[in-house]
Amino acid sequence: MRRSVLALALAGLLLAPAVASAQSVESTFFNSVIPSRVDHLIGFTPTTFAIHPQGRPVVPITVRVGGRTHRYVFYNATAVVGPSADAYLRSMIRGRRYPGLQGVFLDRPLTAAERRHLVVRADIGRDADVLAVAIGHPACASGVSRAAARGIAAGRIVTWSAAGVPVPASGDAIVLRRAGPGIERSAEPRFGAPPLALKRTQIARDGGLSEAAAGDLAIAAVTSWSRARAFATTTCAVPVGGTAPTDVSVRALTHRDAYPIAYVTLKRLGLRTGVRPITAAFVKYLTGPLATASFESRGMLLARGEWPAVSVPAAPPPAP
Repeated sequence: MRRSVLALALAGLLLAPAVASAQSVESTFFNSVIPSRVDHLIGFTPTTFAIHPQGRPVVPITVRVGGRTHRYVFYNATAVVGPSADAYLRSMIRGRRYPGLQGVFLDRPLTAAERRHLVVRADIGRDADVLAVAIGHPACASGVSRAAARGIAAGRIVTWSAAGVPVPASGDAIVLRRAGPGIERSAEPRFGAPPLALKRTQIARDGGLSEAAAGDLAIAAVTSWSRARAFATTTCAVPVGGTAPTDVSVRALTHRDAYPIAYVTLKRLGLRTGVRPITAAFVKYLTGPLATASFESRGMLLARGEWPAVSVPAAPPPAP
C-alpha cells in the first residue's frame, strides 16, 4: 500500500502545465509523509494544484514567495503513506530528500540523534494502539500480557486460551481484525505486528470495532484509541500488561501504547524558493481552528499545545 513519493512528484509535474499561469512558484509540490498509523487522522495533503477532484473540501492559503502572491491549497486526500517514517527521516537528514518531500507527520518522539537535524514544527495530538473486544468478553476483566497482545496482532496466537483468556461463549477461536485500508493486505503496524497481514487476517477500516460492537465475542480488533473511543459503550479496550488506555493516560503519554503525533521538518529548510513561507503557512494551518476541528472529528486527542511552539524562519528577501 506504500505510495511512492516519486510517483506523486511526477504526477505534480504532469499537472503543472495546466496550472502554470496560476502557480509560478519553483517548489511545485509541497508534500508530507504520513505513517499508516496516523493516516486516518490527518486526512489531507498540502499541494499547489489548482485543479482538484470534485467533492473534496479545499482550504486555500495565500503565500508570498519572491515578491509574488501564490495560492496554495490543502485538500482531503491521502498523502505518501508508509508503515514507518524512519526511511524518509534518514533520507532528509542525509540530504538525499525524496522529490517534493517537505516534512513528516511522525507517530513517535524524535530520537536524540534526530533532534540534531530535525525539529517539531507542530505538536498535533495523541493516539494509542488498542486491542478491543465486545462488552462482556472475558478479556475485558482478565486482560492479556504484552506478549499475548503482540501475538494476537501478528496472527501467531489464534485462540483465547493461548492468550491466557477464559474461553468466551462464542468458542476458543480468535477472529482477528486489523485496522487498515486493505490495499495489498496492508495493515497498520500496531503492537509491533508487521504491516503485511496474514491471509487469514481480515482488514477493516475500523479494525473490527463495528463487528465487536454488534456482540461478536470471537472478534479481536487491533485498532486505535482514536477509533475505539467512539465504541466505548459497546466494546472495551482490553488491558494490555495490566492497564487499558483512557483519554487521560493517552493524552499524557503515560499509557505504554500511546504515542504523539507531530509534524517535523529539517531545522534548516534550505533556500529553495517557497519552502520557508509555505511551511510556515502549513504549520499555521495545522494549529488553526479548521485543521484541529478536522482532527477532533476523526477521533484524535489534541495535544493542547503542551510542547513549546517552534517558529519557522522567514524567507530571505528576493535578490535585487
